[in-house]
Amino acid sequence: METKIGQLPAMNPNPVLCVEKDGTVLYSNKAGEPLLHEWGAKVGEKLPSFIVDIVQKAVSRKSLEIMEVEAEKSIYLVSFHPQPEDWSVNIYGFDISGQKELEEKLRIKEKQYNTLYKIERISLVCKSLQDFMDESVKLIASTLELEYCKILELMPDGNFLLRAGTGWKPGLVGKAIVGREKESQAGYTLISGTPVIVEDFAEEKRFKKPELLRTHGVVSGASVVIGSMEKPFGILSVHSTKKRKFISDETYFLKSVSLLMAETIERRRAEKELGQYKEHLEELVRERTAELTKINEKLSQEIIGRRQVEKALQNNISFLETFIDAIPSPVFYRNLDYIYQGCNEMFARRLLGLPKEKVIGHSVYEFKDQFSEEMIRISEDYDRLLLNEGISLPHEVQIRCTDGEIRNFLIHKATYSDVGGNVIGIVGVALDITERKKAEQALLKSEQIRKKEIHHRIKNNLQVISSLLSLQADHFSDIKVKEAFQDSQARVISMSLIHEELYKTREMRNVETFNFEAYIQKLVNELFRSYIVGREDIHLKLDTESVLLGMDTGIPLGIIVNELVSNSLKHAFPRGRSGKIQIKLHRINSGRARDGNKSPGSCDASEFLLIVSDNGVGLPENIDFRNTSSLGLQLVNILVEQVEGSIDLVRGTGTEFRIRFRETGL
Repeated sequence: METKIGQLPAMNPNPVLCVEKDGTVLYSNKAGEPLLHEWGAKVGEKLPSFIVDIVQKAVSRKSLEIMEVEAEKSIYLVSFHPQPEDWSVNIYGFDISGQKELEEKLRIKEKQYNTLYKIERISLVCKSLQDFMDESVKLIASTLELEYCKILELMPDGNFLLRAGTGWKPGLVGKAIVGREKESQAGYTLISGTPVIVEDFAEEKRFKKPELLRTHGVVSGASVVIGSMEKPFGILSVHSTKKRKFISDETYFLKSVSLLMAETIERRRAEKELGQYKEHLEELVRERTAELTKINEKLSQEIIGRRQVEKALQNNISFLETFIDAIPSPVFYRNLDYIYQGCNEMFARRLLGLPKEKVIGHSVYEFKDQFSEEMIRISEDYDRLLLNEGISLPHEVQIRCTDGEIRNFLIHKATYSDVGGNVIGIVGVALDITERKKAEQALLKSEQIRKKEIHHRIKNNLQVISSLLSLQADHFSDIKVKEAFQDSQARVISMSLIHEELYKTREMRNVETFNFEAYIQKLVNELFRSYIVGREDIHLKLDTESVLLGMDTGIPLGIIVNELVSNSLKHAFPRGRSGKIQIKLHRINSGRARDGNKSPGSCDASEFLLIVSDNGVGLPENIDFRNTSSLGLQLVNILVEQVEGSIDLVRGTGTEFRIRFRETGL
């Protein structure tokens, strides 16, 4: 028996055991102890009956037996290898916990993708937007295995209406109201513009717990914005009565669902507007049809004989041609081979510079001077959609008119059939929208001018506030009061300088940006002028790149720089001590869309490192800058979180704050 045991690898990191046929444990290495503990046996003792059955089966059949065992938070793949000559079994175990965990993650990921697919299908087949929302919240709650899910619609007064939900008490959906701004998780989510996770509402400090969640015993939750920050529809939230830590995959899933919902809501609104426009057109057609019917009835009464009927038909055809020519927009109809069967004078003369006789009977592809390849390709795509799926979508094209000007047209199309009901061609109307687009551009320019004027006025008002703070500070003799006024004045100046920069710069991709490098230079010059009057022993060193930042990122960063530099100027250099304050700003990483190709609407993201340091006396070791009573450092931590950045303190000779942040969409 010692020979058998000596042959086993005692130092093997995986479980290795030797068991007699009757289930008595002969040997176990150190790694095999968790299995013995799980089975409630030791070396020299017998294993449980169900394990003995497997041992005897392996010996009798002389075949390998395999099972899975969970022991001490690990999962092992255990194999029973018979030793017929010794009437024993060698047991080997392999830790497969990592594989099981990966399989579980893949299962959850697949479940989420299936749910996204189902929600997308529901958005196409549901007759109403409410039905789509009701079905979606059920799928989301089931996928994340949570008790509650809800969609809150943002109302005109700023509060939220419980538009759809699952798990909530009867009578609340469609009626319950949730508070706005920071009174609730929904309000905070809308203000921050980013997903908000709450592991335990009992420890939450950012906002209050609404009565709706309190009455349902909610402990944890996650929420995302539905729609863009400029035009939000509302908030999508999930909740649990058990404490739960939401992982990044679940947050990404909620953001993906919110994007699908936003697209569906916008599409439904567009379909409603299109339906109203279609109804209006149909009403006009009915009115015109009624008029034509009356005319035909009158002619029918006057017709006597075949010649009179033929003459009446000819008159009717002539009327229709005249009616089409009277339409002040280009009109055409062509067969399925793209041969023009008819058009009005506006189409022939204005677009092609030809009489109708030179157009009718000719193919679209013969007019390459007027119709570009791109325009023809777009027209073919929408024709296929109309013929194959019966969907008529207006589309915009550019056409070079006979006067040489390239104008914008909105094309509306429909199919027409023969007497047998077979589709034989397409009729279209081209609406000239060139002037409308020019008006839209002029309106956009006016809006940009208005924004600049607003920034200019805000800057002036902030400068007035700064002056008032300075005058008010002169009425106090208490040093701390004066310092408080001085700090407030510095913060007001930092915001004033931002609006001054915004007034000078232009918008990029509908995002207001400004030169952050120039802003920092102005800001620190103002700070030095305010805090070190009469001191020549403190110097400033700037090492910054020329960076354009958006307003949502630049304003918090400007206040952060103001607070950190102000702290250095006030505390780092006691009287008689010289020193240096240094500010660095550099781009450390540039990113693109994940697939490497920039699609319409996608944005680049860049990562930056901002360093504010001094070689002064340094921050005392007993001060935790993340948990301090200092208003300035509290403000710095809040603003770093607002820009989704990170901040670290490097202690040594002086003080150094390192702030990483990302800027997307510029």
